[in-house]
Amino acid sequence: MSQGKSPTPDQKKPAKPDTTTPSPEDARVNDAKILNSVLTQHQKQSFGSGFNDSSAERRRNSLLAVAIPAVATSAGTQGLQPVSNQKFDGKTVPLALQNRDLWKAVPAPLQSVPGKRSEALYASVVNQFGVTVNPRYEEDAPGKGRGHIFVWDVSRAMNCEIPHFVGAKELSLVQTCDWLRHEGPMRGWKRANDYELLEGTSRGWMVVVMPKDRSIRQIAIVAPQKDEGKPKLTGVGLIRSDGAFAKEMFGANPLECFYHE
Repeated sequence: MSQGKSPTPDQKKPAKPDTTTPSPEDARVNDAKILNSVLTQHQKQSFGSGFNDSSAERRRNSLLAVAIPAVATSAGTQGLQPVSNQKFDGKTVPLALQNRDLWKAVPAPLQSVPGKRSEALYASVVNQFGVTVNPRYEEDAPGKGRGHIFVWDVSRAMNCEIPHFVGAKELSLVQTCDWLRHEGPMRGWKRANDYELLEGTSRGWMVVVMPKDRSIRQIAIVAPQKDEGKPKLTGVGLIRSDGAFAKEMFGANPLECFYHE
């Protein structure tokens, strides 16, 4: 019997098929993981914001839902159970709420949700941010206030967000006011007359007020406190205050108000 010869290089067995090429599904998962690794926490939250338009919603789902479903849905589930056993006086601010980075949404320990609101809870939700003492709301420069950041923070804690970011776009104070005027009514915000303004705060609804003149860059919250039937404002306008009359906060300017139940 003759012995078989070793195969020449040309006679070597064909290589096995490459099985390392990922399937389309694996590739999609991998791409999502890569995207997740380069996004900042703010960007992750922005993709999950309930206030993005439908195209952004689809983009968020396609890019992030596979890899980080918890992040993608966190904005929609945050604060569904209100915490009502904490009270704040507006002078002592939790450290987590003092971050001055505008791209970071601060995690409010006390929250309120639609259907479970009350005047006392609303007051405490607002007070936890300590607008008059919190370094987060100090001016960036003379005339460059952070009233819209305060409103953003409170609205998140009230689960009726007036966003500081829409997708990757950061909103200025003026753009925040415009968002409330034009986009807000589609997100549950309603224009308020004087009666609804006072009635809303007594029910624990969030009420926001700003000058009608768009050249006046100010916005504040109507706090659940009244003096002779006149509402008082909390926020950053001409002054930083947790209980100022409208004229003190905005000057003698016509105002427009919005509330969210």
